[in-house]
Formats: sequence, structure tokens, C-alpha cells
Amino acid sequence: MKHRYQVGQILEMRALPGVSNRPAGPCEVVLRLPYEGGPVLYRVKSLNEKTERVVDEVDLTPSSAVKPLTTDTASPFSIAITRR
Repeated sequence: MKHRYQVGQILEMRALPGVSNRPAGPCEVVLRLPYEGGPVLYRVKSLNEKTERVVDEVDLTPSSAVKPLTTDTASPFSIAITRR
């Protein structure tokens, strides 16, 4: 079965009240999981929280939301330099 959405695409995730604590809202596709005969699955990261989740394709819909630009310009690879 073919995946409908691409990695990096912003989608709307449907909440599952009573079944899961998963909130509804925009998310980004992080990974398309291999199809193994069941539902088509994606690993997504919510734009409103730091949690990544595995979500069934039927719980995702295209979104008009855009990924917010981060203001954090510090690189994790920066080093301290002392000038004399």
C-alpha cells in the first residue's frame, strides 16, 4: 500500500478522546513507517508539544498550518572561544 503523505509535510492530527490522551492539532510527518499489511502508519511530531507519536493515516488530514520558525540560533556544535 502506498503512503499518501510525505516526510516534512504538515498535517492535522485527529484526537482520540476516551482511547488516548492524544490532542488534536497540527503535526509534522517525521517518518513513514513500512507497510506490513495493516494500517498505513506515520511517526509524527506535534507542533504544540515535544512528543512524537505513531499515527494511523486515517487520523491525519492535510493542513493549512505552517511550521513555525525557531528563534533559537545556537548550534549544538558551537564551542566557546576566549579572545585575549
